[in-house]
Amino acid sequence: MIIYKYMDAITLNLVLDSFRIAFAHPSDFNDPFDRPRVSRRPYTLEYHSLFTGELMTREAQAAEADEAWNKCAVSSFTRTHDNALMWAHYADKHKGAVIEIDAREAGLTSTELLIPVQFGSVIYMKRQNPEESLARGFDALRSQAVTGGENRFEIRNYEGLQRLFLTKPMPWSYEEEVRAVCSQFLYRWDDQDESFEGQWKRIVKADGNPIYGLRIPSRSITRIFAGLRYENLGMLRERCTREGIRLMLPINEPSNGYEMDFEPDPYSDR
Repeated sequence: MIIYKYMDAITLNLVLDSFRIAFAHPSDFNDPFDRPRVSRRPYTLEYHSLFTGELMTREAQAAEADEAWNKCAVSSFTRTHDNALMWAHYADKHKGAVIEIDAREAGLTSTELLIPVQFGSVIYMKRQNPEESLARGFDALRSQAVTGGENRFEIRNYEGLQRLFLTKPMPWSYEEEVRAVCSQFLYRWDDQDESFEGQWKRIVKADGNPIYGLRIPSRSITRIFAGLRYENLGMLRERCTREGIRLMLPINEPSNGYEMDFEPDPYSDR
């Protein structure tokens, strides 16, 4: 399975330095509507907890659900490398790049993930999932933690987890997004910078929020598409040659109109 990830030039350099793909907490998504919310009421009313069966207020129930959901981390990809809107939004106005990833080689199809990428197609919706549907999703998430299988993909829980992690407002449909979701390493992270023999690395960003880098083999990045405004093409060419990654350059011809197209870099594709 081939997937793509848009990024700015700084992020690309970090990826090529470390060969890690970042996963982020759902609370750090750039769209606040891109997260399931158990409704909060302005009055106190007791409901049975989604997880323990105990009576609790709506506010407490919502906070419990938020906490459980935010113990997971998500990495977003797309099915296309030539989406002009995404180049403008996610690749620093064409000054960045898109990396092409062989998902199987990268370990992103592994059932050790809560949701492997081949099951991670995002569903675009006009209205959010109803609350009872989200409740089943939170129950599915909690049941995996209780049984000790919190990080592994389990088909019996897929429908519920899909409602939590794989639905998004309709205006975002142009992204053709697919996601990978993980969780177990967050439960067992403790205070170490690395976990599971260096497979995961926790990095605290300047804003204090952590991201989690999954190590991937260098061979899993098969091509890099440079933006039309990419500034340090010579260095990128050298790195692609050294790592055996095929570099693709944009074709900027009037005959192309608004279509985006790429061709192999003649200096590195030898």
